[in-house]
Amino acid sequence: MRSLVRAGLLSLSVSLSLFSGGAADAFVWPNVPERIARSLASPDVSERRAAAQRIGELPSELGVPLAQRALGDPDIEVRLAAAEAAIALRLSRAGDLVIGWLGEGDARLRLAACDVIRSSPTDRSVVALGRVLGDPDSKVRVAAASAMGSSGLPDAVSPLLGHLDDSALEVRVEVARALGRLADPRAVVPLIGKVQDAVPEVRRAVARALGELGDARATSALMIALQDGSQDVRVEAVTALGKLRSDEATAAIAPLLEAGSGSDAVLAPSMPGVRPGQGSAGAGEVRAAALRALGRIGSESAVRALIGALAKDDPSAPRSPVREALVMAGKSAAPQLVAVLSGSPSPSTAAGAALVLGALGAKEGLDPTVRAMQRGVLPLKHGLRALALLGSSEALPAVLELLSDADPTVRREAIRAASELLDPARPDGRAVDPARAMLLDAATPPDEKIELVRLLGRTGSPRAHDVLLPLATTKSRSFRLAVLEALGAYAPAPPKVEAVLLDAIADDAADVRLAAAASIARAGGPSAAAKLLERLQVAAEQDRGAIGLALAGALSRATDPALAERVGAALPSSPDVARDALLEGLGRMRGEASGKVLRKFVASGIDDRRKVAEALAGHPEAASVLVPLLGDADPGVRANAAWSLGAVGKKDALAALTRAVTDPDVAVAGNAAGALGRVAAREGAAADVQASLCRAATEPRPYVRANAVVAIGLAGASCEPGLVMGLLQRDRSEAVRLAAAEALWRDVSRAQTGKELERRALARCAGEDRNATVANRCARLPVRAPGTDDVLVFVAPDGKDEPLARAPYALVREDGLLRMGIADRRGAFFEFAVPKGTIRLAVPAQLAR
Repeated sequence: MRSLVRAGLLSLSVSLSLFSGGAADAFVWPNVPERIARSLASPDVSERRAAAQRIGELPSELGVPLAQRALGDPDIEVRLAAAEAAIALRLSRAGDLVIGWLGEGDARLRLAACDVIRSSPTDRSVVALGRVLGDPDSKVRVAAASAMGSSGLPDAVSPLLGHLDDSALEVRVEVARALGRLADPRAVVPLIGKVQDAVPEVRRAVARALGELGDARATSALMIALQDGSQDVRVEAVTALGKLRSDEATAAIAPLLEAGSGSDAVLAPSMPGVRPGQGSAGAGEVRAAALRALGRIGSESAVRALIGALAKDDPSAPRSPVREALVMAGKSAAPQLVAVLSGSPSPSTAAGAALVLGALGAKEGLDPTVRAMQRGVLPLKHGLRALALLGSSEALPAVLELLSDADPTVRREAIRAASELLDPARPDGRAVDPARAMLLDAATPPDEKIELVRLLGRTGSPRAHDVLLPLATTKSRSFRLAVLEALGAYAPAPPKVEAVLLDAIADDAADVRLAAAASIARAGGPSAAAKLLERLQVAAEQDRGAIGLALAGALSRATDPALAERVGAALPSSPDVARDALLEGLGRMRGEASGKVLRKFVASGIDDRRKVAEALAGHPEAASVLVPLLGDADPGVRANAAWSLGAVGKKDALAALTRAVTDPDVAVAGNAAGALGRVAAREGAAADVQASLCRAATEPRPYVRANAVVAIGLAGASCEPGLVMGLLQRDRSEAVRLAAAEALWRDVSRAQTGKELERRALARCAGEDRNATVANRCARLPVRAPGTDDVLVFVAPDGKDEPLARAPYALVREDGLLRMGIADRRGAFFEFAVPKGTIRLAVPAQLAR
């Protein structure tokens, strides 16, 4: 399956060992809520405690009233369990219900109250927390400060400022963090006064908070903190200066690029109570933070300092903090980088400059890069990498000249670069002759020949077929597979190519059949589809899977109504292994005729109905058929119908999709939420979906919340102020926090200027989120390639190559939306028009927390 990635087919793995567990929200017996309610009213405290522990297992509409009742129970243990349930069920305005707990004698209740208020803050409850900052228990004071910082309410600022000098260092740390999260300018001057606190943990938190506040008044204090004896503090101080983007700090930051070369003793004079070098961060982390800071500042002097660091950088490394910092500085760095290539730099500096110009897509770097390669200033292998990154077809002649270089490392890099610069959708025959010459040269190593074959496929040129076709029956298996793959790189394939691929699909070797099928799926046309349909009726069982795969793809380039009728006639007698492929092919086939054939199978068995509901996403004219399928008895059918309506539905489908968002099956509800956003974005109907999506963004099922949040961003809708930022900061689900980051970045990019609160929320997430994927999503605006792809995904158990029939799945798309459902009888599902970029499988919706 892994070999099919280039064919637009993906075999994605998901740990199916997870499927053996029960889903918390999957099913609740009708009498369970009644039993819990009776037990909560029992005079037996042990019975009430046991019942309270189960409240969080209930659906929101049943659990919320019981949690509210249990919060007032006289028993402490019952109330503590109710607090956990209130948080899990996202009980609205729960903070107001626990204000009284803040004065209880048991510290556990006071801590629980802080946790509830953090989860569901209100004006009244946050004001009440201000009094708790004087609690005798430092743990309670820390929890109160944390909850106040998470609230986003300006009323929290003054009480927090009054406790910057708390006797407990952990409280001072949390108060500083809270003030940074609140982003209120009133905190700047008091925090500057704490930059020289006696404890490094406090100084570190203060430096971070000043960076989050983004006020230039903090620049001088932070520059002093660069000399701190704790490297942790220095990391936070230099990071904060980067966030301030003050060129004034460049001269102070630049010497930190030498950290780790014995300069720490000079840069870190001792401070009261701190030993030199104290802290967990290493000198390398200080240097990395300084690089990022200079990249953020992006001034002429900052870029100059970064270019100086290229001399000690390793251009062969796939990633480099120096190069990444220069890319962060943006296109304003290009003139200095071009000047470097025009001079006489060291090989490392020249290579780094060229690679950065390539990563920036700076077309003005093309000629200087080529000239630097010709002059011998820029090592060829790095120059070729840079030209590939640049992505301009104008670089192709310079790359092709090096296909026959004496150095095998240069030749391989030239082949890779040429392949990346070519696009089969834009035929370009310039590479055919040099590639053919090297391919026919007996001295060319076999591994290079395989890559040259793939390069010929990337040309999309008819002349390449003349080179490839005679090689399609070669004895070398790996070479033959590469040839078959290359023949399918350009659609539509000419008859002579189709004939060779059709012969190969009957080969004795399974991997040859699969490679040929994938190429036909990508490039075959109506003629190939008709022949494959004939073969399907008489093929051996083991061949039908490959034939079905090829046929579905070839049908996507066919429009003949008679062929659609033939496919429909073949369906009733087709085995399961081919049946799903035929239904999928009808979905991919354009024209009303294939849509009419699909509709004949709407009332078939469950597996057929699921596939029909999915396939109708390829037929906008049949959108009305999908609405009744939202009421199907099978949740797999409903989930596919909801998702397909997102692809083809119009404004008249919004009411049905809004009802589906409350479906008891999480896959149906989540897909419906995502579909609302897609339809609203297409139809300009944000006002029609805003209320339902904002409600869905607060419901207990995490994947429903996640899709609702992304859909809000797609539709251009808006909810109550701070809702999405609150989810980013407080939601327990990584999927929801990822969705919130996606929505905030979409909001920020639409506005282009302003949105300071949203930017700060994303910056805090990048620095604080415990999940690396979420932190990375928050760190930078996603850069996405335009366009879409149709993708067939096979769901394989973890560590296996075989897909699993009817496996539950959750697909994460590049735009942040989750598609949920059940794989077909082949263990596959088809996704129409998925945005270009990375897709992956997540934990199935029924198990998501």
